Amino acid sequence: MTESTKGTIYALLSVGLFATLGTGFKVAVTHLGSFSVVVWMGIWATLALLAWLAWERKLGLMAAEFRRRPLFFVLAGVIGLGVQQLLCLKTYEYIPASQAVILHYTYPLVMLFLSWLVFRERSTWWAVFCVALGFAGVCVLVTAGGGLGDVRLSIGVALAMGTSLSFGLFCVLIKHARFSVTAGMFLFNLFGLLFLLCLVPFYPVRWTPGGGDMLLLAYLGVVTTALALILWNRALRMIPTSRSSNCALLVPILSLICIALVLKEHVSGMQGVGMAVVIGSVFLNVKLANVSKA
Repeated sequence: MTESTKGTIYALLSVGLFATLGTGFKVAVTHLGSFSVVVWMGIWATLALLAWLAWERKLGLMAAEFRRRPLFFVLAGVIGLGVQQLLCLKTYEYIPASQAVILHYTYPLVMLFLSWLVFRERSTWWAVFCVALGFAGVCVLVTAGGGLGDVRLSIGVALAMGTSLSFGLFCVLIKHARFSVTAGMFLFNLFGLLFLLCLVPFYPVRWTPGGGDMLLLAYLGVVTTALALILWNRALRMIPTSRSSNCALLVPILSLICIALVLKEHVSGMQGVGMAVVIGSVFLNVKLANVSKA
């Protein structure tokens, strides 16, 4: 199995885990505030990664990685797992969910642009086309579910674009940096969590959730955050940014399927068309990449 194939598999696995986040988050926020959910996710992710490092007897490696690049881990963690989380939550307070989803999923396009701007990583015309096609599919998917509405410059739109920019920048930064994946992800989650904890005086947190809620929070933190980000980081290192960006566009499709299965929400025919467009764009991206190598 080639490294490119492994990278694609890692990307698809991480995307599958990310897709369950929406359903879990939607269930959790019915009992807890959204900020409480994000903080608990950060706590569980950080503890899980710390336990994994202790099990592998690599706590010293974590300290060594931090000493080698302290500013990088602090900034990347705060940007990707602190600021991005906060901006994402605030977006939904100002604009409809349908608008927020489309604007948030501009981040694969942001990844392509930043990878070229900062690291001069080149993408072929067909790779850019596939990502743009996939984004068009996301637009069809979301607008079919309730209409995009009147998107105009506003605080909500600015927050959504800030979410896209911060997560796109985080992905590009971790793709081009070399560090131990588990140790690095622990440090990112730690500093993202510390950033969120600094905001506790301004946002209420429920520190005593029920047993069932705590199990759900543990799943969201350990599986959809810690494990998914480890797989995503491995994928980013093995495949071009254009392909990982394209795979990321599968998340809203899988999220919609998960929501339909678990929460019994209806999926329309036009949403099915949007799904087909996104899946087709990913298949085309991989297929054309293989043809170009032949």
